[in-house]
Amino acid sequence: MTNSRLPSGSREATALPWPVRWSSWLFCAVVALAPLPLGSVGAVAPAIWSILLAVALLGALPMRLRDGQLAILAATVLLTALALLVLHEQSAVHPWLGVAPNALWAEAGKLLPAELPPIASIARHQPFYSAGLGIVCLLSFSVGVVLGADRAIARGLLRTVAAAGLVYAIAGIVTFAIDPTRIFLLHEKEAHLTWLTSPFVNRNTAGIYYGCCALIWLLFGCELIERNWPPRRFSPSRLLARLDRPARRRLAGHALGWLVCLLAMFLTGSRGGVGISLLAAVVAVAIFFRKRMPPRYGLIMALCVGSLVALALLQLLGGGVGARFSTMGLSDEGRFSTYRATLRMIFDHPWLGDGFGSFEWVYPAYRTDDISLRGTWNRAHNSWLELASDGGMLMAGAVIAALLAAFSVLAHGVRSRRRDVIVPLAALCASGAGAIHSMIDFSVQITGYAVVMAALLGAGLSQSFRSRPGNGRGGANVMAGPPVNVDFAGRAGAAAGEAI
Repeated sequence: MTNSRLPSGSREATALPWPVRWSSWLFCAVVALAPLPLGSVGAVAPAIWSILLAVALLGALPMRLRDGQLAILAATVLLTALALLVLHEQSAVHPWLGVAPNALWAEAGKLLPAELPPIASIARHQPFYSAGLGIVCLLSFSVGVVLGADRAIARGLLRTVAAAGLVYAIAGIVTFAIDPTRIFLLHEKEAHLTWLTSPFVNRNTAGIYYGCCALIWLLFGCELIERNWPPRRFSPSRLLARLDRPARRRLAGHALGWLVCLLAMFLTGSRGGVGISLLAAVVAVAIFFRKRMPPRYGLIMALCVGSLVALALLQLLGGGVGARFSTMGLSDEGRFSTYRATLRMIFDHPWLGDGFGSFEWVYPAYRTDDISLRGTWNRAHNSWLELASDGGMLMAGAVIAALLAAFSVLAHGVRSRRRDVIVPLAALCASGAGAIHSMIDFSVQITGYAVVMAALLGAGLSQSFRSRPGNGRGGANVMAGPPVNVDFAGRAGAAAGEAI
């Protein structure tokens, strides 16, 4: 039996079988460590995380899920089946659907003496080798849905992401001050020598990651303020008078974590990461305190005030980011040309694409003269366009539709929850920021970042449903263990069926 501290300060004795407890610790460890080995880019790190997450998923099997969570997992299975079908059709010499092979195989067969069996993908076996990112994200999301059914584990996941981001931010800032040309003083950078990228190689991924961690710290502070909100007119002095010494220390800790992650985010110099993260933070705070605002124009006023605060922070802490906005604008040279080239790739092979992971081989044939010859464009800098070009419009449309449905479920959870609203709210704003950022970059294609976002999205969706009538736990049932007694201090007689 484990005891978990509730936000109200009382204790809830949560009886979980030991496999579930071990799975939750293993899951949080993977989420915390995934960004560390240079974003887990490559083949080895995703394989290790996939094995550990598979073990965590097996250990979480005793969890008893509600109908909504089972529906999420069923939709995930259908999306996985579609991805496997597309993978087979791209790689098979005799596809089930009779898809025409890529014409380049016939042209290559005329020039080479070797026999080249034609397939739909332009790069043989590449769709299979590129499946690692999808597998690890699928496992992270599934474990997040299953274990996130328990509210204590869901909140623990938020603390893990926030604490890991704070540790990486402190280590990154210190080592960046010592030697900015290396990542954590160990790995020599090949680019972005004057910007903070640790623990990632790319500064844009680091920017959006630290922004999401700062968002979670900010929501923890907002939750503490909401819990001690003055009963009459609000003022900082009235709020401080209601905070006891432990609450003030916690609020100071949340503020410190937010500021450190915010500073690390600004040091990355990522225009998209900084701008989208600040926007997500403003929206999250406005949504969290929406019931405290005037009914008509309160939300609009909060968004305006929050935008002014974000601009002030950008001027105070983000001088380098502001300079890049002034000198380079909103887009880099050649990015829109690459988008147009990617659209032509999609139109040439709209249904199955050119093969998962094949963008690097296909793009040179579509590259235009207005793009500088310096550097190699191995990504489209728009993950959704690249997904459509590699996997086809059917696969990209299914993924986007599933993501929009997930956002609607999270929004429903934010509206209907009475406590722990920061779980679906953090998932909604963090994953929404990641999705928007991936329209101008490739952050979700970096394993270390994608694992974190998939875990948050799964736990947020799992916590977006009401409990069963008569279930007073505030968490999911398990198939083993003694009955659970809940004693909420100051909240005796809470109605059954309260949102958890």
